[in-house]
Amino acid sequence: MIKTNLLYPAGCYGEFFFRMLNLQETKESLRYFGFDFKPNNTEDFNGNHHIMNEKDINGHVTKITYTDNDIDLINRNKWTKVVGHLEEQAIRTFPNNPNRELYTMSIYKCDLLNINNHFRKIEKKSNLEVKFKWFLQSMEQWLINFGEIFKTLGIDIEESVIANFYNVFTNSQKSIFEQHKKNNDLIARSNYLGKIYFKKYGNQYNEMYFDNVLKEIGG
Repeated sequence: MIKTNLLYPAGCYGEFFFRMLNLQETKESLRYFGFDFKPNNTEDFNGNHHIMNEKDINGHVTKITYTDNDIDLINRNKWTKVVGHLEEQAIRTFPNNPNRELYTMSIYKCDLLNINNHFRKIEKKSNLEVKFKWFLQSMEQWLINFGEIFKTLGIDIEESVIANFYNVFTNSQKSIFEQHKKNNDLIARSNYLGKIYFKKYGNQYNEMYFDNVLKEIGG
């Protein structure tokens, strides 16, 4: 069995997948926390999973990657699940701006839009790639795609167990999927603002620039 290290950007279901890889009993929950993670089949949970590169890891890596089509949902996932962190980061970044939370969420959208973000692809052929979109596919595709990941890592698992993980995941994320379809809240605005901002300024973040772009798109 390969004891892999899991890397992924925030909002990409990494905590859930860590529990999957370790065949850990998982109940329906919007978010999963590391205090009860049990690395039965993998290396320990890495709190720096979102900032480390494959080259920083001494050993095998399984990496969750994304494409442009995934970015809006990833941004929604992150800020839906870390509300307290949003408040802290927004106050620290734009302390006196009434739109500080909107701007903070837009920054993450811009970070994901960066074509050089290393989570867009696997960097070493010897490592394993898990595509974000796999989580959104049918149970049949889960059995194929994740079944192959377990096989490659040498982790014995029954198809019924993967199917159970699918059901738990789908039910636990239902409220986010529904809100994402509505696309009418502050996170949706941050996705749109980030899209326009990135076209004008890339990853150069400036409060005045955000104010100007927000005015351009109608506040």
